[in-house]
Amino acid sequence: MLTKERTLEVEHQATTMSISTIAKQLQANLGQALTAHLAGLADSRQIGRIGRGEHRPQPSTAKRLREGYKAVSMIAELYDWETAKAWLFGTNTRLDDQAPVEVLGSATTDEEFTDVARAAKQFASADG
Repeated sequence: MLTKERTLEVEHQATTMSISTIAKQLQANLGQALTAHLAGLADSRQIGRIGRGEHRPQPSTAKRLREGYKAVSMIAELYDWETAKAWLFGTNTRLDDQAPVEVLGSATTDEEFTDVARAAKQFASADG
């Protein structure tokens, strides 16, 4: 079970880590194309440039990367990155039967990001 303390640590990391580190970690664990899709980017090469610090993403892209990192890290913490990757593609009743990657890739409101985080926490719970 994902503890409240570890959840808070993951949330803190997602907030304080550099965006290049987040992009690198997501790219290493999810792949460049999936990370770009999660961030709402059409050109997956931008993830590599962000990860190398060559490109500063738009605020909305950075938010999607941070929130995506938070969600998948909670799942990877309890299971593994392959499970987190599969979770991104599965339809989710907490997200109106949309896949989390689709919600993240187009999210613009705090409510959408909160819904994804809540769905990830639910999945990573003992009942998940």
